[in-house]
Amino acid sequence: MVLDNGRYMSSELANITKMLEEHMRAALSANKMIHSAMIDWLQEGKAIESADLDKVTKLEEKGDDTKRAILDELSKANSLMQREDLLRLVQYNDKLLDGAEIALYHLAAVIPSWNPDGGLKEKLSLYCKLFIDQVTTQREAVRFLSINIEESIKKADEICRLEKEIDILQRDIVSILYSLDIEITVLLRFRDFINMMEEISNFSEDAANTIRGLSLTLNT
Repeated sequence: MVLDNGRYMSSELANITKMLEEHMRAALSANKMIHSAMIDWLQEGKAIESADLDKVTKLEEKGDDTKRAILDELSKANSLMQREDLLRLVQYNDKLLDGAEIALYHLAAVIPSWNPDGGLKEKLSLYCKLFIDQVTTQREAVRFLSINIEESIKKADEICRLEKEIDILQRDIVSILYSLDIEITVLLRFRDFINMMEEISNFSEDAANTIRGLSLTLNT
């Protein structure tokens, strides 16, 4: 495969990057479910249906199947220079899928008992936007690996910028949360949800750093 400026990509590497794209599509779909559920909750107080929980679990299972297929391909690619970085990337992508399933179940448990308002609601709306922007950007960074490595690096930089914003906002949200007069079980479950979202953001940043590492070998 010929890349954007005439560099050559082996068919072996091209096949693996294509599978990585498929893996990230599943991760983005799962995390979009969190985004949609958050919007429906904050704007309309809408609960998460059991069918949505089943769907996110199926996406996680589909991601596991794709991950195993990628790992199988990588196990055969002993001479592939990018093997270790690709292995790390698929693991970080997989954590986005696992995290999305956990987060959606946490949120589903909280929604029937509580609905935020005021400044917390505004911060959660922004948190939700930054979160899906980051995961979408990671999907794009992975997609551009086999098309335009310079663009992939730009996307990786954007992921890290968004992670810093998410980290600051997460601390603000947790501080407000602890000051609220709500049931302790609801507070703890929602804190677990917010912390899981922040963990997903950290995994996305790890993936971005791995993409930068890949650029060193793909850019030769």
